[in-house]
Amino acid sequence: MWLDAVESGQELPARIMFATMRRFGRTEVPAVMKVVCYRNRYFGTPLSDLIQDAMRGPSFWTVAEREIFATRASQFNECPFCVSAHHGIAAAYIAENLVDEALADGDDSPLRPEAGAMLEFVGKMVRDPDGLSPGDADKVRAAGVTAEAFDEALWVVTLFNVINRAMNAVGAEALEASQAQIGARFIKAFGYRTPPPVRYLSRGAR
Repeated sequence: MWLDAVESGQELPARIMFATMRRFGRTEVPAVMKVVCYRNRYFGTPLSDLIQDAMRGPSFWTVAEREIFATRASQFNECPFCVSAHHGIAAAYIAENLVDEALADGDDSPLRPEAGAMLEFVGKMVRDPDGLSPGDADKVRAAGVTAEAFDEALWVVTLFNVINRAMNAVGAEALEASQAQIGARFIKAFGYRTPPPVRYLSRGAR
């Protein structure tokens, strides 16, 4: 069930921005935008800054690899909205079939060996954290993943454990293909930070 407060409880700058997006984009505003812009100073803006840093800041991992990590975490957290959104964003950086092959866990993965090993660890971390062992981490290190790169990937997964639960809590459904494509273009162009009209013109948390 979608929460009515998150549907229409934003401040005026966000409501104006949403109306503009609906008129010119000819599609509904993505659910995550409504969540981020609801009491944005309290939750959305700090979280979006963290996501921007993890997903677009300097990293051993490419943008596509980080998006694939986010998609994998979302799959095992059973978050349909985030799976559809981040699969689409990853496909904005590499071919969609390569994203599908990477997530298929087959022998023909297009990922770098480091990313393939990290993706396997990410899946186990989310799906069966109690089953992790030092040997799982050793396998990732043996693939050439440094301690810093390991931490960067785990930071992505940690954030998406939070985001997935937030989106599931408000009842966000999977995006349609056209919506995912529009959202991917927006994120590729502007990143994850709270949009400036909301970030700078809202009164703050109420």
